[in-house]
Amino acid sequence: PGNVRELENSIESLLALTPQDSVRKEDLPAKISKLQIEPAQRETQIISVPGTINFEEAERRFETEIIVKALKKTNYVQTRAAELLGISRRILKYKMDKLGIIETPELTS
Repeated sequence: PGNVRELENSIESLLALTPQDSVRKEDLPAKISKLQIEPAQRETQIISVPGTINFEEAERRFETEIIVKALKKTNYVQTRAAELLGISRRILKYKMDKLGIIETPELTS
């Protein structure tokens, strides 16, 4: 239940309020500790469907597209684009560098 921001807020609160150096199951809020979470079963090979791209490539394309759209919409003001995307400017800059997105509009056209 909830979303990423709720989880992030819960973790930050937990870390701030836990006196020990590590967090134990007993320290978790009731709504989290009562969840039944199945261990992830990771595939050892990349699944690919003929005529499609793999997940990593699809994710890279999607991130590039939404970041460029946000930058264009905010006239390439990174702080405003980050706010529009709901991430910090530092994360936006990291993703731009990772994806090879140029910072100026005349170089991205």
